[in-house]
Amino acid sequence: MGLQQELGMPNPISDTAHEAIMNIVLTGEMLAKEGQRIFRPLGLTNSQFNVLILLKHQSNHEGITQTELGARLLVNRSNVTGLVDRMEEAGWVRRAPAPGDRRINKVQLTKEGSHLLGKAEILYYSRIREVMGGLSKKDLGAMNGLLGRVREKLYD
Repeated sequence: MGLQQELGMPNPISDTAHEAIMNIVLTGEMLAKEGQRIFRPLGLTNSQFNVLILLKHQSNHEGITQTELGARLLVNRSNVTGLVDRMEEAGWVRRAPAPGDRRINKVQLTKEGSHLLGKAEILYYSRIREVMGGLSKKDLGAMNGLLGRVREKLYD
């Protein structure tokens, strides 16, 4: 089904670049809602899942700083402190002084956070395989390349 039909638009979208942007935005919003649906029963938000997965897969045993976390997250960087505060309160992460510089804290995954992430990853990757299953590796590579090119223009 095309975007025009999905949104119930009586007239075609005349600008294909605008239609592409609308497709990206609508798809992103739908994927975010699907993430909320998946993670809500576990007491997680999309942002909290992103923090946990970054700590597991993109940091070493010492963790990563909040600044590094903010740069890698798909959320507003000003929200990182509050996000980490809530996750620390829940027992999913901990802050530890950075070796050599006690002014900097490293955020680390706790055993509880790792256990929760294990449950969330099973649900997440299962759903991703369903949603993206109709696309070949070549399709996914092309999509990643094209979206990367769009983001490059946004950095200009």
